[in-house]
Amino acid sequence: MTVDVLIAGAGPTGLLLACELRRRGVRVLVADPKTGPTRESRAMFVQARSLEIYDALGLAREAVRQGRPARGASLWSGRRRLGGVAFGPVGAGRTPYPYILAFEQSANEELLSRHLRALGGEVAWGWALEGFTQGAGGVRATLRGPGGERREVGAAYLCGADGAHSPVRHALATPFEGERSPRTLFVADVAASGALDGAAVNLKLGADSLLLAFPMAGPGHFRLIGLVPGAEPGGEAPTFEAVRPVVASVFGVAVQEVRWFSHYRVSHRVARKFRTGRVFLLGDAAHIHSPVGGQGMNTGLGDAHNLGWKLAAVVRGEAGPDLLASYEPERRPFARSLVNTTDRVFRLISGDTPLARLGRGTVLPAALGRLLGGGRDGEDRAGEHPGPLARLAFGLLSQTRLSYPHSPLSVGRAGRVRGGDRLPYVPGSGNFGALREPGAQVHVYGVPSPGVIAWTARHEGVALRVFPFGGAAGRAGLMEDAAYLVRPDGYVSVAQPTFDGGALDRVLAGRWHWRR
Repeated sequence: MTVDVLIAGAGPTGLLLACELRRRGVRVLVADPKTGPTRESRAMFVQARSLEIYDALGLAREAVRQGRPARGASLWSGRRRLGGVAFGPVGAGRTPYPYILAFEQSANEELLSRHLRALGGEVAWGWALEGFTQGAGGVRATLRGPGGERREVGAAYLCGADGAHSPVRHALATPFEGERSPRTLFVADVAASGALDGAAVNLKLGADSLLLAFPMAGPGHFRLIGLVPGAEPGGEAPTFEAVRPVVASVFGVAVQEVRWFSHYRVSHRVARKFRTGRVFLLGDAAHIHSPVGGQGMNTGLGDAHNLGWKLAAVVRGEAGPDLLASYEPERRPFARSLVNTTDRVFRLISGDTPLARLGRGTVLPAALGRLLGGGRDGEDRAGEHPGPLARLAFGLLSQTRLSYPHSPLSVGRAGRVRGGDRLPYVPGSGNFGALREPGAQVHVYGVPSPGVIAWTARHEGVALRVFPFGGAAGRAGLMEDAAYLVRPDGYVSVAQPTFDGGALDRVLAGRWHWRR
């Protein structure tokens, strides 16, 4: 059997990559040793940037319909609410999705699986990647089926989206650098009531513990993540009854039903290399980190969105293989920064020293309450006067601040927008709707020059999209009549105050390695 791209792993990352490739006409095979999609909720948050990616595939509306938006964050000291922040005021105008969507991993996989089938793709469930070799002509892989049968597959490229214990990464002998936390976390999906904001992410701090409570679809349904109190578990795995007293007495949360419970120790790791020859690592195979902030699944989706258009361009002969060299320098620095940030935050809020307990019980709640600029004690909704920390936090959590300024594909500046920036969202303009088309685009906000009209007419696969320039575009940092070459993944590659077709040709030839 021969395909263009073989993907190991049918989690959200592998499925999104397959969808991106199939909608561009690439032959793809997804293999996964599981018998079917994930049933547990596992990762559960879809951030704004991921919803923008889903929107480009036409999936965002259905995801929002099935999920539950968390429209704010509430900060608690034990069972006493200190204040909070509404995401709307900090996210409006930045993204069409100014909230965090509770939409668990199993539902994401089902949504993406249906879309993949609609695009003519399928998952080979029960088939595990047993081994592979690579050479100048491609990759040769052996898959083992559920009955022990074997299948040989030839592919131009192999993508390992096969989880934290990635067989692909192990076969490459790529170091997975980082460490494991000594603290144990519990995670539970519950029906609960009490001192909780059902429309917000709840951060509840106590001197000896902490609790995160996230609203899920369904009335009174929450995901709880917290520290296992007391000594670290020994031989016996903790049950929810071991943590129920602290959940109820310290944090004021009454749990009526436990639907799922587990525990684990957090690891913070990044693969030393995201690419080895014709083999790429994505998602948990490339980076794992704390669940604080709900970044894991979303970062994997971003990996797939970044790599998908590049692989498709190379496979289809539209670009030379050197375009793929931009994947690692764009995604690995972000993964390292994210892992370092979540590691520091996790250490800060989970430490077991006397100083850490003092900070968690007294200092941290007071400082966060002031910086968030939230509401008054006793409010049942997040505050609507966000402070500077709230704006920064939303940009980081939503991943709308992510940019690639040092990428080889990033050139120039027009207005406040640089090459490598995510295309700014301009409410009411339809500029994000244009990204549902899978190719590259030149955006002009204002009046296009005759030169840009002629240039795009000569360049198959680069569409011209013109939008009115007004107050919203100016506030977004865009410059009137400037030209912005937008990559298929929605990032600006080139920003030109005055259109220069020769310069764009040089970027496409020398940096994108375009052959059209």
